[in-house]
Amino acid sequence: MREGLDFSTMGITDDLMFGTVFQDLGLCRGLVEVLLGIKVRDLRMVERQELIDFGPASRAGIVDLLVRDVDGNVYDVEMQNGADSDIARRARRYLSLVDASVLDRGQRFGDAGNVIVLFICAHNPFGRGWKRYDYPRLCEQDGEPLGGGTSIVFVNAEGARGDFGDGFDAFMSYLRDDNVIGSDFVRSVDDAVCGFRDDPGWRRFRMLWSEKYRNEFADAFDEGRAEGKAEGIAEGRTEGRAEGKEEGFSRAVELMHRLMADGRERELEEAIQDPERMKRLLEEYEL
Repeated sequence: MREGLDFSTMGITDDLMFGTVFQDLGLCRGLVEVLLGIKVRDLRMVERQELIDFGPASRAGIVDLLVRDVDGNVYDVEMQNGADSDIARRARRYLSLVDASVLDRGQRFGDAGNVIVLFICAHNPFGRGWKRYDYPRLCEQDGEPLGGGTSIVFVNAEGARGDFGDGFDAFMSYLRDDNVIGSDFVRSVDDAVCGFRDDPGWRRFRMLWSEKYRNEFADAFDEGRAEGKAEGIAEGRTEGRAEGKEEGFSRAVELMHRLMADGRERELEEAIQDPERMKRLLEEYEL
């Protein structure tokens, strides 16, 4: 192991733990329903740490969890641990990226489902004390909704204002203090957390996920597929390098998940140190 992580205290607010636990479609559906106070008809698609990119002229973004229900509605769920003064503008960017990704070429605008960007905040994002901040698009003059089907929602684990149900409060308490009380859903989430936390394979995976080594892994990924695939990067442009880094990280994460699913997580560390081995793995998994 490369660094001293305390797995005994690692909970759902950990970035990788969050994405791993809520890859379970049942738990992911429960999360959306509890936090938004809605009923969701069967989720059909989940993307974890997925890169959304619309070419060299735009800035890409990596979403934590992107899910779509059978009615075509899309939910981008982001775990936000630290304070971020730019969180509103980040949310705006994520909304634009996700919204653009859900409409297929030739599809009518009226056929597009709703898009909700949901930030789960461990700290109060705006300082006004609400448990949940909902930002739909409204007419400034009379308050009428635009009806475009998009909204941004921030849930606040430190909030005290507003009533969003016992299930909502139970999950916020779990975020704050790891309290498992009064909610079968929270108990199921905690069971999943404990299971992954005690799993040796997941622990090794988590070690590789650290900020330092996820960048190192992304670099190794870039080296492993560098031949013929270095548009922008080869020219040494700063913007090109940044976009390449994000793409490399996104694809590296997918390789991590696939190796872990196949019980081959030990090969991750070897691939970091050996670009040729990384290249073979990428070819094997067609990434």
